[in-house]
Amino acid sequence: MPSLSNTSQVVANDLRRAERSINAAARDTAQFLLTTLDATETHKISPAFAYRTVKATVDALSALVESQHQMAMRAHPSIEKAGKALGLTVTNWGVGDPKPAIANDVSLPEIA
Repeated sequence: MPSLSNTSQVVANDLRRAERSINAAARDTAQFLLTTLDATETHKISPAFAYRTVKATVDALSALVESQHQMAMRAHPSIEKAGKALGLTVTNWGVGDPKPAIANDVSLPEIA
């Protein structure tokens, strides 16, 4: 990669692509959960019978939401902070401006 500016654009594009992939996976997983619950109701399947599938799907959705948090609330601000420290500007990040930090301190407390 010939320059810091080009490298930052590659990093920003990959970060945005990763965030979009997680969002799409969360959407598809939520849709699968709805379909599973609808099928259970339509075919009068016992909730106890479908429990394992529903529980696994909810757990997967929870993991995806945690991944969204890690990428959007931790990785994204961290990479922007590193880029600014290296002297990069919004223009260096390529198409689509970086997201602004929610507060001056991006290390917000975890919600348990």
